[in-house]
Amino acid sequence: MDELLAMARAMNPGLAAAALDAQAAQVRIGTTGRYPDPMFRTEFEDITGNGTRYAPDTLGRVKYTVEQTIPLWGKLDLQRKVAVAEAGAASEQRRTVENELAARIKTVFANAYATREAIRINEELLGAVAAIARVAQSRYAQGQGGQQDAVTAEVERGRLQAELARLDGERRNWNAQMNALLNRPVGAPLAPSQSLRPVPAPESIEIDQLLERAQRANPQLGIDAARITADERSAELVRRNWYPDLTLGVSVFDADSSSGREFGGYEAMVSFAIPLQWGLRRAQEGEAVARLAASRARRQATGLDLQSQIEAAYWALVSAERGERILRDINIPQSKVVLQSALAGYQLGRVELPTVLLAEQAVLRVALDRINLLIEQQVRLAEIERVIGEDL
Repeated sequence: MDELLAMARAMNPGLAAAALDAQAAQVRIGTTGRYPDPMFRTEFEDITGNGTRYAPDTLGRVKYTVEQTIPLWGKLDLQRKVAVAEAGAASEQRRTVENELAARIKTVFANAYATREAIRINEELLGAVAAIARVAQSRYAQGQGGQQDAVTAEVERGRLQAELARLDGERRNWNAQMNALLNRPVGAPLAPSQSLRPVPAPESIEIDQLLERAQRANPQLGIDAARITADERSAELVRRNWYPDLTLGVSVFDADSSSGREFGGYEAMVSFAIPLQWGLRRAQEGEAVARLAASRARRQATGLDLQSQIEAAYWALVSAERGERILRDINIPQSKVVLQSALAGYQLGRVELPTVLLAEQAVLRVALDRINLLIEQQVRLAEIERVIGEDL
Protein backbone atom coordinates (compact mmCIF):
# COMPACT_ATOMS: atom_id res chain seq x y z
CA MET A 1 0.00 0.00 0.00
CA ASP A 2 2.78 2.45 0.88
CA GLU A 3 4.43 1.82 -2.49
CA LEU A 4 1.15 2.40 -4.33
CA LEU A 5 0.57 5.67 -2.49
CA ALA A 6 4.12 6.82 -3.23
CA MET A 7 3.68 5.99 -6.92
CA ALA A 8 0.38 7.86 -7.04
CA ARG A 9 1.89 10.96 -5.43
CA ALA A 10 4.66 10.94 -8.02
CA MET A 11 2.66 10.02 -11.14
CA ASN A 12 -1.02 10.96 -10.80
CA PRO A 13 -1.77 13.86 -13.19
CA GLY A 14 -4.61 15.26 -11.10
CA LEU A 15 -2.34 15.61 -8.09
CA ALA A 16 0.39 17.09 -10.29
CA ALA A 17 -2.07 19.70 -11.58
CA ALA A 18 -3.09 20.62 -8.03
CA ALA A 19 0.57 20.95 -7.04
CA LEU A 20 1.21 23.26 -10.00
CA ASP A 21 -1.81 25.37 -9.05
CA ALA A 22 -0.37 25.70 -5.54
CA GLN A 23 3.01 26.64 -6.99
CA ALA A 24 1.40 29.27 -9.22
CA ALA A 25 -0.44 30.76 -6.23
CA GLN A 26 2.82 30.87 -4.29
CA VAL A 27 4.59 32.67 -7.13
CA ARG A 28 1.68 35.10 -7.37
CA ILE A 29 2.61 36.44 -3.93
CA GLY A 30 5.68 38.04 -5.49
CA THR A 31 3.54 39.97 -7.96
CA THR A 32 1.40 41.66 -5.29
CA GLY A 33 2.21 44.43 -2.84
CA ARG A 34 4.21 46.38 -5.42
CA TYR A 35 3.90 49.84 -6.91
CA PRO A 36 2.21 50.06 -10.30
CA ASP A 37 4.33 50.95 -13.31
CA PRO A 38 5.13 54.67 -13.67
CA MET A 39 3.56 56.63 -16.52
CA PHE A 40 5.53 58.63 -19.08
CA ARG A 41 3.84 61.36 -21.10
CA THR A 42 5.06 63.78 -23.80
CA GLU A 43 3.21 67.01 -24.66
CA PHE A 44 3.87 69.41 -27.54
CA GLU A 45 2.97 73.05 -26.88
CA ASP A 46 3.04 76.33 -28.88
CA ILE A 47 2.91 74.58 -32.23
CA THR A 48 3.02 77.01 -35.18
CA GLY A 49 2.65 76.52 -38.92
CA ASN A 50 1.77 78.42 -42.11
CA GLY A 51 -1.14 76.18 -42.99
CA THR A 52 0.38 74.86 -46.22
CA ARG A 53 2.03 71.77 -44.74
CA TYR A 54 0.88 69.05 -42.43
CA ALA A 55 4.06 69.17 -40.35
CA PRO A 56 4.44 72.15 -37.99
CA ASP A 57 7.09 74.78 -38.65
CA THR A 58 8.19 75.00 -35.04
CA LEU A 59 7.58 73.35 -31.67
CA GLY A 60 7.55 76.09 -29.08
CA ARG A 61 7.89 73.78 -26.09
CA VAL A 62 8.05 70.03 -25.45
CA LYS A 63 7.00 68.76 -22.04
CA TYR A 64 8.20 65.40 -20.68
CA THR A 65 6.33 64.06 -17.66
CA VAL A 66 6.85 61.04 -15.41
CA GLU A 67 4.12 60.09 -12.90
CA GLN A 68 4.08 57.46 -10.17
CA THR A 69 1.03 56.39 -8.20
CA ILE A 70 1.84 55.43 -4.62
CA PRO A 71 -0.81 53.35 -2.79
CA LEU A 72 -1.01 54.49 0.83
CA TRP A 73 -2.73 53.42 4.05
CA GLY A 74 -1.25 49.90 4.03
CA LYS A 75 -3.02 48.83 0.84
CA LEU A 76 0.04 47.09 -0.60
CA ASP A 77 0.50 45.07 2.58
CA LEU A 78 -3.16 44.02 2.51
CA GLN A 79 -2.87 42.97 -1.12
CA ARG A 80 0.08 40.79 -0.22
CA LYS A 81 -1.76 39.25 2.73
CA VAL A 82 -4.68 38.39 0.44
CA ALA A 83 -2.28 36.66 -1.96
CA VAL A 84 -0.63 34.76 0.92
CA ALA A 85 -4.04 33.52 2.13
CA GLU A 86 -5.03 32.47 -1.40
CA ALA A 87 -1.74 30.58 -1.72
CA GLY A 88 -2.56 28.80 1.54
CA ALA A 89 -5.96 27.82 0.15
CA ALA A 90 -4.30 26.45 -3.00
CA SER A 91 -1.87 24.43 -0.89
CA GLU A 92 -4.74 22.96 1.13
CA GLN A 93 -6.55 22.18 -2.12
CA ARG A 94 -3.54 20.12 -3.18
CA ARG A 95 -3.81 18.22 0.12
CA THR A 96 -7.51 17.67 -0.55
CA VAL A 97 -6.74 16.12 -3.93
CA GLU A 98 -4.02 13.99 -2.34
CA ASN A 99 -6.40 12.79 0.39
CA GLU A 100 -9.10 11.93 -2.14
CA LEU A 101 -6.55 10.05 -4.25
CA ALA A 102 -5.27 8.10 -1.25
CA ALA A 103 -8.82 7.15 -0.24
CA ARG A 104 -9.60 5.91 -3.76
CA ILE A 105 -6.41 3.85 -3.88
CA LYS A 106 -7.16 2.29 -0.50
CA THR A 107 -10.71 1.46 -1.60
CA VAL A 108 -9.67 -0.02 -4.94
CA PHE A 109 -6.90 -1.98 -3.22
CA ALA A 110 -9.38 -3.47 -0.75
CA ASN A 111 -11.92 -4.36 -3.44
CA ALA A 112 -9.23 -6.01 -5.56
CA TYR A 113 -8.24 -8.09 -2.53
CA ALA A 114 -11.88 -9.03 -1.94
CA THR A 115 -12.27 -10.19 -5.54
CA ARG A 116 -9.16 -12.36 -5.32
CA GLU A 117 -10.41 -13.89 -2.08
CA ALA A 118 -13.80 -14.56 -3.68
CA ILE A 119 -12.03 -16.30 -6.56
CA ARG A 120 -10.06 -18.43 -4.11
CA ILE A 121 -13.18 -19.46 -2.17
CA ASN A 122 -15.12 -20.28 -5.34
CA GLU A 123 -12.23 -22.36 -6.63
CA GLU A 124 -12.13 -24.33 -3.38
CA LEU A 125 -15.88 -24.94 -3.52
CA LEU A 126 -15.60 -25.83 -7.20
CA GLY A 127 -13.25 -28.63 -6.19
CA ALA A 128 -15.75 -29.78 -3.56
CA VAL A 129 -18.63 -29.69 -6.05
CA ALA A 130 -16.53 -31.60 -8.58
CA ALA A 131 -16.04 -34.30 -5.94
CA ILE A 132 -19.80 -34.30 -5.30
CA ALA A 133 -20.43 -34.67 -9.03
CA ARG A 134 -18.08 -37.65 -9.18
CA VAL A 135 -19.87 -39.28 -6.24
CA ALA A 136 -23.23 -38.64 -7.91
CA GLN A 137 -22.01 -40.18 -11.17
CA SER A 138 -20.63 -43.18 -9.30
CA ARG A 139 -23.86 -43.74 -7.38
CA TYR A 140 -25.88 -43.40 -10.56
CA ALA A 141 -23.62 -45.92 -12.31
CA GLN A 142 -24.11 -48.34 -9.41
CA GLY A 143 -27.87 -47.84 -9.43
CA GLN A 144 -27.85 -46.25 -5.99
CA GLY A 145 -28.93 -42.78 -7.11
CA GLY A 146 -30.89 -41.09 -9.83
CA GLN A 147 -29.59 -39.30 -12.88
CA GLN A 148 -31.09 -36.10 -11.50
CA ASP A 149 -28.40 -35.93 -8.80
CA ALA A 150 -25.61 -36.15 -11.36
CA VAL A 151 -27.20 -33.48 -13.54
CA THR A 152 -27.86 -31.20 -10.55
CA ALA A 153 -24.25 -31.50 -9.42
CA GLU A 154 -23.02 -30.60 -12.90
CA VAL A 155 -25.37 -27.60 -12.99
CA GLU A 156 -23.96 -26.37 -9.68
CA ARG A 157 -20.46 -26.91 -11.02
CA GLY A 158 -21.30 -24.83 -14.09
CA ARG A 159 -22.73 -22.08 -11.90
CA LEU A 160 -19.48 -21.83 -9.96
CA GLN A 161 -17.46 -21.75 -13.17
CA ALA A 162 -19.63 -18.91 -14.49
CA GLU A 163 -19.14 -17.04 -11.22
CA LEU A 164 -15.38 -17.48 -11.54
CA ALA A 165 -15.51 -16.02 -15.03
CA ARG A 166 -17.43 -13.02 -13.71
CA LEU A 167 -14.99 -12.55 -10.85
CA ASP A 168 -12.05 -12.66 -13.25
CA GLY A 169 -13.58 -9.77 -15.19
CA GLU A 170 -14.11 -7.91 -11.93
CA ARG A 171 -10.47 -8.49 -10.98
CA ARG A 172 -9.32 -7.01 -14.29
CA ASN A 173 -11.59 -4.03 -13.72
CA TRP A 174 -10.06 -3.27 -10.32
CA ASN A 175 -6.56 -3.60 -11.79
CA ALA A 176 -7.50 -1.18 -14.58
CA GLN A 177 -8.82 1.33 -12.04
CA MET A 178 -5.65 1.09 -9.98
CA ASN A 179 -3.46 1.57 -13.04
CA ALA A 180 -5.49 4.64 -14.01
CA LEU A 181 -4.93 6.14 -10.55
CA LEU A 182 -1.20 5.45 -10.93
CA ASN A 183 -1.12 6.90 -14.47
CA ARG A 184 0.00 3.56 -15.90
CA PRO A 185 -1.27 1.63 -18.93
CA VAL A 186 -4.61 -0.02 -18.19
CA GLY A 187 -3.27 -3.52 -18.77
CA ALA A 188 -0.02 -3.06 -16.84
CA PRO A 189 0.59 -5.94 -14.41
CA LEU A 190 0.09 -5.40 -10.70
CA ALA A 191 1.42 -7.60 -7.94
CA PRO A 192 -1.51 -9.13 -6.02
CA SER A 193 -1.88 -7.92 -2.46
CA GLN A 194 -1.21 -10.55 0.15
CA SER A 195 -3.15 -8.98 2.99
CA LEU A 196 -5.33 -6.04 3.93
CA ARG A 197 -4.21 -3.08 5.97
CA PRO A 198 -4.59 -3.58 9.72
CA VAL A 199 -7.70 -1.94 11.12
CA PRO A 200 -7.48 -0.40 14.60
CA ALA A 201 -9.83 -1.93 17.13
CA PRO A 202 -12.95 0.26 17.38
CA GLU A 203 -12.63 0.42 21.15
CA SER A 204 -9.21 2.09 20.69
CA ILE A 205 -10.78 4.89 18.62
CA GLU A 206 -12.74 7.73 20.19
CA ILE A 207 -15.01 9.95 18.12
CA ASP A 208 -13.96 13.04 20.06
CA GLN A 209 -10.32 12.41 19.17
CA LEU A 210 -11.24 11.94 15.51
CA LEU A 211 -13.15 15.21 15.51
CA GLU A 212 -10.23 16.99 17.13
CA ARG A 213 -7.81 15.60 14.55
CA ALA A 214 -10.16 16.62 11.74
CA GLN A 215 -10.34 20.18 13.10
CA ARG A 216 -6.56 20.28 13.10
CA ALA A 217 -5.63 18.51 9.86
CA ASN A 218 -8.62 18.34 7.50
CA PRO A 219 -7.60 20.18 4.31
CA GLN A 220 -11.12 21.37 3.49
CA LEU A 221 -11.26 23.17 6.82
CA GLY A 222 -7.84 24.58 5.96
CA ILE A 223 -9.21 25.88 2.67
CA ASP A 224 -12.16 27.49 4.42
CA ALA A 225 -9.90 29.10 7.04
CA ALA A 226 -7.58 30.48 4.35
CA ARG A 227 -10.53 31.88 2.41
CA ILE A 228 -11.87 33.55 5.54
CA THR A 229 -8.48 35.19 6.05
CA ALA A 230 -8.39 36.31 2.41
CA ASP A 231 -11.92 37.72 2.63
CA GLU A 232 -11.10 39.55 5.87
CA ARG A 233 -8.09 41.21 4.23
CA SER A 234 -10.12 41.97 1.11
CA ALA A 235 -12.87 43.59 3.18
CA GLU A 236 -10.31 45.75 4.97
CA LEU A 237 -8.76 46.68 1.63
CA VAL A 238 -12.18 47.78 0.34
CA ARG A 239 -12.67 49.95 3.42
CA ARG A 240 -9.28 51.59 2.92
CA ASN A 241 -10.15 52.38 -0.68
CA TRP A 242 -12.11 55.29 0.78
CA TYR A 243 -8.70 56.89 1.30
CA PRO A 244 -7.21 57.98 -2.01
CA ASP A 245 -3.83 56.99 -3.36
CA LEU A 246 -1.22 59.64 -4.06
CA THR A 247 0.20 60.35 -7.50
CA LEU A 248 3.50 62.25 -7.76
CA GLY A 249 4.84 63.68 -11.00
CA VAL A 250 7.71 65.69 -12.36
CA SER A 251 8.00 67.42 -15.75
CA VAL A 252 10.87 69.02 -17.65
CA PHE A 253 10.59 71.35 -20.64
CA ASP A 254 12.52 71.54 -23.86
CA ALA A 255 11.94 75.07 -25.24
CA ASP A 256 12.69 76.58 -28.64
CA SER A 257 15.01 79.57 -28.73
CA SER A 258 17.03 81.58 -31.21
CA SER A 259 20.05 79.41 -30.47
CA GLY A 260 18.14 76.12 -30.82
CA ARG A 261 16.52 73.79 -28.32
CA GLU A 262 17.42 74.36 -24.69
CA PHE A 263 16.28 73.41 -21.20
CA GLY A 264 13.18 75.40 -20.37
CA GLY A 265 12.55 74.54 -16.73
CA TYR A 266 10.67 71.93 -14.75
CA GLU A 267 7.59 71.48 -12.59
CA ALA A 268 6.34 69.03 -9.95
CA MET A 269 2.81 67.90 -9.23
CA VAL A 270 0.78 66.04 -6.64
CA SER A 271 -2.65 64.58 -7.39
CA PHE A 272 -5.16 62.25 -5.77
CA ALA A 273 -8.65 60.97 -6.51
CA ILE A 274 -11.62 62.47 -4.73
CA PRO A 275 -13.86 59.64 -3.38
CA LEU A 276 -17.19 61.07 -4.46
CA GLN A 277 -18.74 57.77 -5.66
CA TRP A 278 -20.14 56.85 -2.25
CA GLY A 279 -22.76 54.50 -3.63
CA LEU A 280 -20.12 52.49 -5.48
CA ARG A 281 -17.87 52.14 -2.46
CA ARG A 282 -20.72 51.24 -0.13
CA ALA A 283 -21.83 48.56 -2.58
CA GLN A 284 -18.26 47.22 -2.67
CA GLU A 285 -18.16 47.19 1.12
CA GLY A 286 -21.48 45.35 1.27
CA GLU A 287 -20.22 42.78 -1.21
CA ALA A 288 -17.02 42.21 0.77
CA VAL A 289 -18.91 41.84 4.07
CA ALA A 290 -21.38 39.39 2.52
CA ARG A 291 -18.55 37.34 1.01
CA LEU A 292 -16.81 37.18 4.38
CA ALA A 293 -20.02 36.09 6.12
CA ALA A 294 -20.54 33.42 3.46
CA SER A 295 -17.02 32.08 4.01
CA ARG A 296 -17.57 31.85 7.76
CA ALA A 297 -20.91 30.10 7.28
CA ARG A 298 -19.31 27.74 4.77
CA ARG A 299 -16.63 26.78 7.28
CA GLN A 300 -19.28 26.07 9.91
CA ALA A 301 -21.21 23.92 7.43
CA THR A 302 -18.01 22.06 6.53
CA GLY A 303 -17.36 21.32 10.20
CA LEU A 304 -20.86 19.92 10.70
CA ASP A 305 -20.60 17.84 7.54
CA LEU A 306 -17.24 16.41 8.61
CA GLN A 307 -18.67 15.56 12.01
CA SER A 308 -21.55 13.62 10.44
CA GLN A 309 -19.16 11.84 8.06
CA ILE A 310 -16.87 10.80 10.91
CA GLU A 311 -19.72 9.51 13.05
CA ALA A 312 -21.31 7.60 10.16
CA ALA A 313 -17.99 6.01 9.15
CA TYR A 314 -17.10 5.18 12.75
CA TRP A 315 -20.33 3.38 13.56
CA ALA A 316 -20.26 1.58 10.22
CA LEU A 317 -16.72 0.43 11.09
CA VAL A 318 -17.87 -0.78 14.51
CA SER A 319 -20.82 -2.65 12.99
CA ALA A 320 -18.67 -4.28 10.31
CA GLU A 321 -16.04 -5.35 12.86
CA ARG A 322 -18.64 -6.96 15.12
CA GLY A 323 -20.36 -8.75 12.24
CA GLU A 324 -17.07 -10.02 10.82
CA ARG A 325 -16.00 -11.36 14.21
CA ILE A 326 -19.26 -13.31 14.58
CA LEU A 327 -18.95 -14.80 11.10
CA ARG A 328 -15.28 -15.67 11.61
CA ASP A 329 -15.63 -17.26 15.05
CA ILE A 330 -19.09 -18.86 14.82
CA ASN A 331 -20.80 -19.03 11.45
CA ILE A 332 -17.90 -20.06 9.22
CA PRO A 333 -16.70 -22.98 11.42
CA GLN A 334 -20.28 -24.21 11.85
CA SER A 335 -21.06 -24.00 8.13
CA LYS A 336 -17.92 -25.99 7.29
CA VAL A 337 -18.87 -28.68 9.81
CA VAL A 338 -22.36 -28.88 8.28
CA LEU A 339 -20.90 -29.23 4.78
CA GLN A 340 -18.46 -31.96 5.81
CA SER A 341 -21.25 -33.84 7.57
CA ALA A 342 -23.52 -33.52 4.54
CA LEU A 343 -20.77 -34.75 2.20
CA ALA A 344 -20.09 -37.76 4.40
CA GLY A 345 -23.80 -38.53 4.67
CA TYR A 346 -24.27 -38.23 0.89
CA GLN A 347 -21.41 -40.63 0.22
CA LEU A 348 -23.09 -43.12 2.54
CA GLY A 349 -26.49 -42.55 0.96
CA ARG A 350 -28.00 -41.06 4.09
CA VAL A 351 -28.38 -37.47 2.81
CA GLU A 352 -29.96 -36.18 -0.37
CA LEU A 353 -27.97 -34.09 -2.83
CA PRO A 354 -30.03 -30.88 -2.34
CA THR A 355 -29.02 -30.91 1.32
CA VAL A 356 -25.35 -31.10 0.33
CA LEU A 357 -25.70 -28.26 -2.18
CA LEU A 358 -27.51 -26.12 0.36
CA ALA A 359 -24.65 -26.67 2.80
CA GLU A 360 -22.11 -25.81 0.08
CA GLN A 361 -23.96 -22.62 -0.80
CA ALA A 362 -24.17 -21.70 2.88
CA VAL A 363 -20.38 -21.99 3.20
CA LEU A 364 -19.94 -19.79 0.14
CA ARG A 365 -22.46 -17.22 1.32
CA VAL A 366 -20.98 -16.93 4.82
CA ALA A 367 -17.41 -16.70 3.50
CA LEU A 368 -18.35 -13.99 1.02
CA ASP A 369 -20.31 -12.12 3.69
CA ARG A 370 -17.20 -12.09 5.87
CA ILE A 371 -15.08 -10.76 3.00
CA ASN A 372 -17.63 -8.04 2.36
CA LEU A 373 -17.48 -7.02 6.02
CA LEU A 374 -13.68 -6.97 5.89
CA ILE A 375 -13.85 -4.68 2.88
CA GLU A 376 -16.46 -2.54 4.61
CA GLN A 377 -13.97 -2.01 7.42
CA GLN A 378 -11.27 -1.02 4.93
CA VAL A 379 -13.56 1.41 3.13
CA ARG A 380 -14.74 3.04 6.36
CA LEU A 381 -11.17 3.27 7.63
CA ALA A 382 -10.13 4.99 4.39
CA GLU A 383 -13.10 7.35 4.73
CA ILE A 384 -12.17 8.27 8.30
CA GLU A 385 -8.56 8.91 7.27
CA ARG A 386 -9.73 11.06 4.37
CA VAL A 387 -11.87 13.18 6.67
CA ILE A 388 -9.30 13.64 9.44
CA GLY A 389 -6.60 14.38 6.85
CA GLU A 390 -4.07 11.78 8.04
CA ASP A 391 -3.62 8.06 8.66
CA LEU A 392 -4.82 6.54 11.90
